[in-house]
Amino acid sequence: MLSRFLFFLLLAALPLAPASRTHAQQNAFTQAANPEPNCVASLLADTAAIAPGKPFTVGVRFKLAKGWHLYWQFPGESGAAPSVVWQLPPGFQAGPIQWPLPHALVTSGVIFTNVYENELVLPVEIRPPAELPPGKVALTARIKWFVCSDTCLPGNATLTLELPSGPVTPDNQELFATWKAKLPQEPPAPFTVEWTRAPKELQIRVQGIPGKETLEIFPIPPTGLTPDHPESIPSATPGTAQFKIPIADPDPAGAQWRALFVLTAPDGTRRGWELANVDAAASKPGVQPNGSAQATVPPAAKTPSDAPQETAPAAPSKTNGLAGVLWGAFLGGLLLNFMPCVLPVIALKIFGFTQQAGQDPRRVFKLGLAFASGVFTFFLGLALAVIGLKAAGGGLNWGFQFQNPWILLGLISAVFIFGLNLLGVFEITLSSTANSRLSELSGQHGYGGAFLHGMFTTLLGTSCTAPYLGVTLGFAVSQPAPSVILIFLTIAAGMSLPYLILTANTSLLRFLPKPGLWMERLKQGMGFIMLGVAIWLLTVLGQSRGTAVLGGTCAYLLSLGIGCWLLGILQSRIVALLVAVALAFAGYRLFVHEPLNAPLKLSAAAESGDWVPFSPERVAAERAAGHAVFVDFTADWCLNCKVNERLTLSKPEVMEAFKRAGVVLVKADWTNGDKTITAELNRFGRVGVPFYLLYPPKSGEPVIFPELLTPTMILEAVQKLSSGAPPSR
Repeated sequence: MLSRFLFFLLLAALPLAPASRTHAQQNAFTQAANPEPNCVASLLADTAAIAPGKPFTVGVRFKLAKGWHLYWQFPGESGAAPSVVWQLPPGFQAGPIQWPLPHALVTSGVIFTNVYENELVLPVEIRPPAELPPGKVALTARIKWFVCSDTCLPGNATLTLELPSGPVTPDNQELFATWKAKLPQEPPAPFTVEWTRAPKELQIRVQGIPGKETLEIFPIPPTGLTPDHPESIPSATPGTAQFKIPIADPDPAGAQWRALFVLTAPDGTRRGWELANVDAAASKPGVQPNGSAQATVPPAAKTPSDAPQETAPAAPSKTNGLAGVLWGAFLGGLLLNFMPCVLPVIALKIFGFTQQAGQDPRRVFKLGLAFASGVFTFFLGLALAVIGLKAAGGGLNWGFQFQNPWILLGLISAVFIFGLNLLGVFEITLSSTANSRLSELSGQHGYGGAFLHGMFTTLLGTSCTAPYLGVTLGFAVSQPAPSVILIFLTIAAGMSLPYLILTANTSLLRFLPKPGLWMERLKQGMGFIMLGVAIWLLTVLGQSRGTAVLGGTCAYLLSLGIGCWLLGILQSRIVALLVAVALAFAGYRLFVHEPLNAPLKLSAAAESGDWVPFSPERVAAERAAGHAVFVDFTADWCLNCKVNERLTLSKPEVMEAFKRAGVVLVKADWTNGDKTITAELNRFGRVGVPFYLLYPPKSGEPVIFPELLTPTMILEAVQKLSSGAPPSR
C-alpha cells in the first residue's frame, strides 16, 4: 500500500516535469515569473541549398529581451558561454563557434563580465562531403545557454534546419554580413604586443595604437583559470597602452594565454584581433620573456583542447527556467533515499517508525518533522557554505567531506560507534534527568535524536550524487545567494518527503510489520551493516592517505571499541565515560596523529592496465594524434562510481568496443580533491562525481553520459563514433 501510494504521488507529479521539445524550427526560451521569453534561439543558413563539397555557414541566432544578456567564450568573473552540439549526417563536419566582439559589463559595481545584448548570431562553418544524400539534409543542433539579468537562468533547445541539395543560392546575406563584420580579423594587427608573466599577474604592453582609437582587451586564460578583470596602467607614451591582469592561481609552466584586442574609433566602429602569447611554450616556469614579439599565430580557440564550445558548462537538461531546476533538485533529493550510501540508515529509520507505530499520532508526526528538520538543516548548512566559499573565491565541490581526512576519520568513528550501539555493546545515559540513551541519538526515540539522525543520513548520502542532482548542483553554485538556498532546500524537501508521508498519516505505519523479537534481531543486523559502512570508509581513507594511516586507524578503532565495551560493563557511568574518552584519545595520539599529519606524498600516477591518469594536456595530445578519449571522473568514496565500474566499464564487451575503436581510456581520480580535476568538472558545470565524457578525435564536442551507466549507452556511443556519426549526448 505504501509503495503504491508513493507510486501514484510520483505519477501525479510527472506531468509537472519540463519536457524537451524538438521540431524543425524551435523557439526555446528561458523564463521565471516573466511570461515573456527572455531568450529565443533559432538556426539559419547563408544559403538556400547545399552543394557537394562546398562549405557554408549556419548561424545560431539568439534574440534577447531588454535587460538580458548572454556571455562571450570567456564570460569573465561569472556566467557561462553558450554551447552547441551538432548532430549532422555522415560526412558532414562542423567547425568551431566563431565569436563576435563582446562588450564589457560591470554588475553591482564589482563583477566584470563579457556579454552580448539584444541579439547575437554565432556563425559556424559546415563542410559537406563530396556526395550528398538524396532529398533534404537535416542539420540538428543541441544548444545550451545561460541568460542573465538580475538573475541567471539556464536554457536549452534542440533545433533542426533542413536544406535541399542543389546549386548554392545565397540567403540571409545582410544578416550574415553584419555579424561577420563583428568577428575578430585575421592577424597581423596594426600594433605590437609584449607579454610579461609575473608571479601573480600578467602584464600586456601594446604599442602602435593608430590615431585616436581606444583599446580594450578581453583575456582568454588557459583552461581552469579565472583571472580578475584587466586593469589599465597609465602610459605617457602616445599610441601605447598597458594592462595588468591579476591572477590568483598559478598557471602551468608554458601555458598559452590569448586575448582579444579591440580598437574603437571615435565614430564607435569596432575591430578586433585574437592574439596569442607566441613565446609561452618556450618560457620557463615563473618567467615569461616576450621581447616585442607580435602575435601572428591563428587563434588557439580552434585547437582540440581549447575549443570554446567545449568550455561552456552543461546546463541542467530538460529544464525551462528556475522551475525546471527546482524540479530536478526535488527529484534528485527524493532519489537520494535509494542510493546505496543511504539505504542502511533508511532501514534503521523505518525500524524506528515501526517502534513508534503504537504511539500518539501527534508525537509520531513531530518525530518525522524533527528528522526532516535535520535534513533541512544539513542542506541549509551546505548552501551557506557554498555562498561563503563563493564570496571568498574558494573552490566548490560536492562530497568534500570524503576528501578531508579529518572529517572522514570523524565519520568513521561515528559510524563505528553507531554500529557497536546497535549490536548492544553499550548503552549510555546522557543525563540522569533526561534519561535518554545513545540509541536515541540514532533516531530511535526523541526529537533531538530524530533531528541528528536526519543530519547523519544526509551526510552519508552526499557521497552518492543521485541522477539529476549533479547538474542541478552545478547550476546552483553559479547562482545568487537566494537561489542557492532555495535549490538546496528543495533537495532537502525531496529527501524528506517519504518520512513526512509516513509520519503524517500514521495509518500507513500499520502496514509495517508488528513489533516483536524480530526487531531486536533487525537492530543487530543493522549494526553489522553499519560496521560494513565503516569498513568501506576505511578503505577510502587508506586509498587516499596510505597504508600507514589505514593501519593506525584500525588500531585506533580497536581502542575506541574497548572504550565502548567498558561503557557497557562498568557500573559507574562517569568513570566509564572518562575511561572511554581517555582510550579514544590515547588511541588517536598513538596510532593516527603522526601518520595523518605527515605530508602526503603525491607522485605522478603511473599508467595502470588499460587506463591512464588524467591531465588536460594528455587529453589534448591524444585527440591531436587522432584518438578518441573516454574520461572517467571517479573517486574511491563514490559508490555510484564503483557500481558503474563493476557493472558497465569493466564488462568485456565494453572494453573490447573501446579497443576496436582505438579509444584512449583516461581515469580522473578525484578521491583527494585534485584541483586540476575540480577545475575540469567546474568547466562542465559539475561539482561532483560520477561524470563521464567521450571526446571524438581532433575536435568537436564531447559526449556527456548520465551518472548511471549501462553497457548499451557506451556501446552505442562508441559505434556512432566509429561510423563517423555524431554521438548523441
